[in-house]
Amino acid sequence: MILIKKSYKIVIITFFALIFTVAFTFPIFFLPRNIKFTNIDIELRFNSDEAYTYVADQININLTSYRIPGTQGREECAEYFISKFQQIDSGFNFMLHNFTVLSVGCQNVLFKMNENISNILILGTHYDSRAKATKDSANPTLPVPGANDGASGSAVLIELAKALYQRKQDLSVQIWFLFFDAEDQGTDNAPGISGWDWCEGSNKFVQDIDHFYNSSEEIFDAMILLDMVGGTNLRFISEQYSTSSLLNELFETGQQLGFTSAFPSNPTVGTITDDHVPFINYGIPSADLIIKFWNAPSEWPYHHTTEDDLTHISNHSLEITGKTVEQFIYNNYYDIDNNPFQGNYPWSNDLNLLDTDILIIIILLISSVGIIVTISYLYLRLKKKNS
Repeated sequence: MILIKKSYKIVIITFFALIFTVAFTFPIFFLPRNIKFTNIDIELRFNSDEAYTYVADQININLTSYRIPGTQGREECAEYFISKFQQIDSGFNFMLHNFTVLSVGCQNVLFKMNENISNILILGTHYDSRAKATKDSANPTLPVPGANDGASGSAVLIELAKALYQRKQDLSVQIWFLFFDAEDQGTDNAPGISGWDWCEGSNKFVQDIDHFYNSSEEIFDAMILLDMVGGTNLRFISEQYSTSSLLNELFETGQQLGFTSAFPSNPTVGTITDDHVPFINYGIPSADLIIKFWNAPSEWPYHHTTEDDLTHISNHSLEITGKTVEQFIYNNYYDIDNNPFQGNYPWSNDLNLLDTDILIIIILLISSVGIIVTISYLYLRLKKKNS
């Protein structure tokens, strides 16, 4: 009887030890980690109607090849970006980053605003359109117009540049508007362009990034990537390569603007190899604003099909994206006295849901081992007693 009482004590101690482990770990890893804040009160000047026309302009540049790397349409699109930025300011500084992929000439285009300021925020998007509609059952070899997948993010960047330029003297940050070529030519469920990978342009840019800034005097604060941000029924995901503190702040900013459908409280979780990944690997906090485009035809059935055209672009989606990023910039960089905003800057904290999944597995393993050890101990002691 004494032995059985001792065994019960061991079971009780083990049980409470496991409860303590879970209780101690839960608030650290599972409670919300966002710093709650209030958007600063300021008029947002992003014009979604203008952004919509920029999407249409890109689609109509070349109705045969659209903006496929190595084509005339791609070259004309880069020239179009330059013309739009020079309409904002004829002296708007831009830099061309030329590179090749399998002997195909490609080009990233970079525009800089407030170059006299040392800290840099990068706003990025890709502008190339996919050479093959590999998810289109009827037309798998035709090119993709790329209205949402490429042109929408580029349109938002142009309109953001116009809106932010009006207040550039009041912004305490240098802003890069960076357009990537050759992002969208990899392999999905069918061959892309033979030998090409995803995100060729951003990888090449980061390899050469020292040519574009002075590392002894300038620093990067963050990088925000816009990809497929103008389609109907916009709903952003929790992208897991993204720096969580930065992505969380963007979500909170959008939610406070009333865009709760586009920035849901329980978003889909996914890991996307996109143009932000090279910047993360370089050490720059980065976030990808992107939708769920895989295995979900009800959400976005036009991905890599010929139907990714202007008919599925929404002014409201462009407004949501543009105004959220504009507000985010004012929250963190609008240079006014006694700015009360306290966000997640410098966005150094990064704990994504994949990390918590690993933690759950560890807790379950520890619990299982504890139970197995306890049962084994009881069995052996009872067996010894009976023998």
